[in-house]
Amino acid sequence: MRARFVASALLGGIILSNQCATADRPWAISIYVGPYSQKYFGAALQDFNLQSRNVVVGVALERKLIRLGYDVYVAGELQVTQTFAGHSDTTGAVELGIECEKLFGFERTSFAVYTGPSYALNPDYYAIGYKHRTYASSRTKFLNAVSLEFASGLPFSQNWDWTARLYHRSGVFGLYSEGDDDGLAVGLGLKYHF
Repeated sequence: MRARFVASALLGGIILSNQCATADRPWAISIYVGPYSQKYFGAALQDFNLQSRNVVVGVALERKLIRLGYDVYVAGELQVTQTFAGHSDTTGAVELGIECEKLFGFERTSFAVYTGPSYALNPDYYAIGYKHRTYASSRTKFLNAVSLEFASGLPFSQNWDWTARLYHRSGVFGLYSEGDDDGLAVGLGLKYHF
């Protein structure tokens, strides 16, 4: 079941995109690893404590779709994550967003924001809210995902970057689910452009 889910998500990304006329390397793939928490996004920002109980490994396939000008692109992303060392879950997301390159004039830097629907095969049983309270989760499989990525080029290659990523799933204030906040992952990894 998971293999079919991952394969169809990656195949969908290839079918999804055409040509991005001005990008010399429109595709990129990232792999990252880091802590994963069931804590509400706002609660984690409030006290700077993830209370992480899991480890996440994520793979993201990105494609620049439309150049808006000044090194800003509309981009699409397919992302698959797997959590370990605690509750095991596989999630997939199809996201659309904005990618900005050459931040503040620095070559080989980029920042991207993506959002779109996501699906979890085995959602968490609980969530950690404000003031470290634990709540039963509604275990909603279909939620929204938000991804942030900062990347900077590695000195030994024009195709490789290091990347810092944030991945968050939630109900978007009732749009997908009533008050469900399903997790937050922060990771470091590598990105390859092709």
